[in-house]
Amino acid sequence: MSKLRNTSRWLPVLVWLLVIFCFSTDTFSSAHTSGIIIPTLKFVFPSLSPAQLDIGHIICRKAGHLLEYFVLGILVWRAWIPVQSGSMRPMLLMTALILAVALSDEFHQLFVPSRGSAWTDVGYDVIGGAIALMLMARFRNESRTLHSHSVL
Repeated sequence: MSKLRNTSRWLPVLVWLLVIFCFSTDTFSSAHTSGIIIPTLKFVFPSLSPAQLDIGHIICRKAGHLLEYFVLGILVWRAWIPVQSGSMRPMLLMTALILAVALSDEFHQLFVPSRGSAWTDVGYDVIGGAIALMLMARFRNESRTLHSHSVL
């Protein structure tokens, strides 16, 4: 039963890793996403200049990195569920896993002709994942505090 429980915790992580891999393909290259993001920005902000729309496109793509790895951070936390209260080791291991995924993602993009690889993207990825991990740790600590002070 324990093995099945562990598998069910890690399955969403594996599915999300596949999603990340798909996001690193030509389909989600800057040339393709501009066809969706720029018209959307034009609709929401009709007074933006072409240069401002290009900057908006870049901002949306970088926000995508943060969000993509924020989700990964939540899923890794859910799968890992650190048991050691107050220990930094599980947080460091989870962050290392997120960093490894980010690095492998950028490595993958080296082989996709329409994509580029950038160290800054690794930074956005790790920041997104680390924010998720910190928030999950904070919520866990607040939940423990609430439960320890509750009256039965």
